Amino acid sequence: MSSTTEEIAMFQVQSIRIATLAALGVLLVLWGDARAEQDRKEDAAAALEVKVLEAQVPREQGDRDEVIYRMEVISVLRSTAQVTPGDIIVVRADAVSQEARDRGVVGPAVLAPGWLGVAYLNPDPKAGGPEAHQQFTIAANGDSFEDIPPGPPAVKWTQ
Repeated sequence: MSSTTEEIAMFQVQSIRIATLAALGVLLVLWGDARAEQDRKEDAAAALEVKVLEAQVPREQGDRDEVIYRMEVISVLRSTAQVTPGDIIVVRADAVSQEARDRGVVGPAVLAPGWLGVAYLNPDPKAGGPEAHQQFTIAANGDSFEDIPPGPPAVKWTQ
């Protein structure tokens, strides 16, 4: 084999090694992102079944806005905060307007009054006053609210 042919073969082997390492790196990053999303839900201070009573959306909407929800706690799946079924809580969350979603902007939609689901929440660091223990913020970014299947609320309740 000539020197040039050996160099070409060596270059091809090195290229395959580099491409393989790059592909493994991308897979590792994607797996880490998926795992981090699961951890955020698991690390939430509260997992509550809730019903949206009211959604306060700013008048002048941008693509992504801060929405203030008033929610009734239906059941407590787990919580380090002092909440019980029947409590009314306030949740600060980000949402994407329907106009922005129609244009292709990705993100959570504004929840309509009457929506029932599971909320993964943390205490609101901006909360103050006597009602601070009932003010929350989302814990899992755009994945903090999950629809629940039709049927009765969860039977399990822990405090």
